[in-house]
Amino acid sequence: MTIKTPIPINSLAGTNKSKSSVTVDPATMWNEARLAYPLYAALAAQFDLVALLYAAGELPPARPTREIFDRDLEWLNTIDEKVRAFQIRQLPPEILNASEASLRAFLQRQLKKPEKASADRDKIDLLLVQYFALCAPEELYRSEFSLADVARVLQPVLGAADSTPVEWCAPLDEILNTLENCQSLRDMMEHGVLEQGRLLKDSAGQMFYDPAALVAFCRFNFRLRRAFIRMLHADLNAMKAAVEHLDASGVKTVDCRRAGFSAAETTTQLRYYCENWRQPFHKDYTENSVTRAFDQLFALRADLEEALVRVHSAATQQFFAIEAHENEETRGDQVSASANVRSDDLPPLLAAAKPEEMHADQAAPVPNEAPSAGAIKAAKPGTDATSAAPPIDAEKCLDSIWEQLIAAPPSRGRSMSTVVLQDTKVLLSSWEVAAFVTEGDQEAEDLRRAVVARALLAVAMDVRKRSGDLTRLGSALALARGEVSYFQGRVETAKRAKNTEAAVNLGISTKRLLSVIEEAEKLQP
Repeated sequence: MTIKTPIPINSLAGTNKSKSSVTVDPATMWNEARLAYPLYAALAAQFDLVALLYAAGELPPARPTREIFDRDLEWLNTIDEKVRAFQIRQLPPEILNASEASLRAFLQRQLKKPEKASADRDKIDLLLVQYFALCAPEELYRSEFSLADVARVLQPVLGAADSTPVEWCAPLDEILNTLENCQSLRDMMEHGVLEQGRLLKDSAGQMFYDPAALVAFCRFNFRLRRAFIRMLHADLNAMKAAVEHLDASGVKTVDCRRAGFSAAETTTQLRYYCENWRQPFHKDYTENSVTRAFDQLFALRADLEEALVRVHSAATQQFFAIEAHENEETRGDQVSASANVRSDDLPPLLAAAKPEEMHADQAAPVPNEAPSAGAIKAAKPGTDATSAAPPIDAEKCLDSIWEQLIAAPPSRGRSMSTVVLQDTKVLLSSWEVAAFVTEGDQEAEDLRRAVVARALLAVAMDVRKRSGDLTRLGSALALARGEVSYFQGRVETAKRAKNTEAAVNLGISTKRLLSVIEEAEKLQP
């Protein structure tokens, strides 16, 4: 008996809503299911989605009964409904990339779904670039490959897809041009590259599944992935170089509270962190945890750069102090000798002043950073700055941030700035700084509110860690949670108005607030 299963015409592309249908040979459907089964089984086992149908390593039978046919396909459909893109991303490479045929069958099952939700789009988006990465010739990894190159690699999945550029996908090339000018992940975040790409996908609707559009997004995603890896390594290498320079200059501890570390983090621990940094990939993997992981990376690089500025400032002061002393003592030939000291000779001069006693947090203050009330109180003997400092409300927090940014605007070329509230450092993005220092509209007000909510929560978290006081944390969390729903609504409004810049900026700030909320919730009893 032959089984005929109707599916919509052009279900692969998802752009034709015709009620016409074609029939699919059940033998073809079963062969596809058998090929994809190892990936489904791996997902089911790793995330405890459903019980496995067969023992580990075993495949469904080549010639099933009708009962097995229906049961197994329903089992696959159940997993399709439960699994998300980030879970597929967590599969070990040796499983996800084990077989071209298995990955292709898994992807084709997603493409053939007649009704696709945003979760299905995300899975297809991920699987296409994964398939391309697995099957592309090695030379494409290093070249500026074209849409035609991508279409050829994806031909087994999409068929003879048209590689002619799609007009509404043109912004992808603009985003890639921006990406080429980014030197670090911090630059990528500042330009909202990821968010701009996602906004375009969100706005595409069913057009996303047009084969020509799928080719364009696959090319975009692969180049984005390639740039991301390059910049991640650049960030980590810059941080390791900073740690090595600090260590060589005699600095053994660094104030890294902004990144969530201690006020006297050792260079040994920082070196280990830089060498072993890993993006969260397992049970702790959520969009917020990933945002938090990268925010910590950005903050740590900022902490290390700040420490280097202090060391260089101290070294320069030390150099001129030595030079002035020698001038006064000798008033002769030693003047010309000291004038020959090069800038790369400064670390040895610094080492002469008992470097083992010098810490980055004891050096000269960083330019563009105003002292906090908590820091002033900390200078008084017997005073606990954190516990003594009175709570700050949203209005006082906003005023303090505004005063610091107006008094010391960020240096040209710097993408992020730091403010200090009761000895807590808060990192602000360029668009958040602009919302404070320029006359703004409703969009600027929204960004200021997001920064204030994040700052109050950061201060409350530090108070909780240092003194155990939960009062501030509870009220700050309540405020932050209430603000998030408002910001998410504003982001959706900006999307509908096609205001990409506003949607991207507030979207990133909201994600940062969500990640801090998630971290703060862990401090509650």
